[in-house]
Amino acid sequence: MEWRSGRDIRSLFIEFWKSKGSRHYPSFSLVPDDPSLLFTIAGMVPFKPYYLGIEKPETPRAVTAQKCVRTNDIDNVGRTARHHTFFEMLG
Repeated sequence: MEWRSGRDIRSLFIEFWKSKGSRHYPSFSLVPDDPSLLFTIAGMVPFKPYYLGIEKPETPRAVTAQKCVRTNDIDNVGRTARHHTFFEMLG
């Protein structure tokens, strides 16, 4: 398998789903418009009003590379290669 950068993987993922009819949404703010959350912790957070039936989505399919922040394992950041506070969630 050929090596690919994170940028390449993100682009290939988005282009694949766009070719299947998904609408591409750029990454939303890391600080969500949701009083129950301090940060955007998952790719579905910006779409929560649609899941809850509060709003109707503009299109039935979406693709995004959402920037996310999680602090639940902050004590392990820097101790292992897999613990981070910031990442991009493809979905």
